[in-house]
Amino acid sequence: MPAMKHGSIFDPVDTQVGGDADIDGIAQTITADDINTVLMSPRSVEQRLYVLRSMRDELEARSHADFGNEMEQLVEQIDGAVQQLSQQHQGTL
Repeated sequence: MPAMKHGSIFDPVDTQVGGDADIDGIAQTITADDINTVLMSPRSVEQRLYVLRSMRDELEARSHADFGNEMEQLVEQIDGAVQQLSQQHQGTL
């Protein structure tokens, strides 16, 4: 049975890199599915725009650590969703 260390049974020093106890570094917390979920949400257009812009701000803030340019595609997807919702919102005014 593992010993409890500082409130957790895992101690980063004792764990294997890439194992179940590995602490996420710059793990992607926003996915393409998340963006689509917000885009298709039953919430109001204003709420969805707010969430999408918040997601974009988070990606922009983390972009300095994106050496593989993986976030750029998500930012482009968010921009497309914002444009689509903005046009939809303009049509309802």
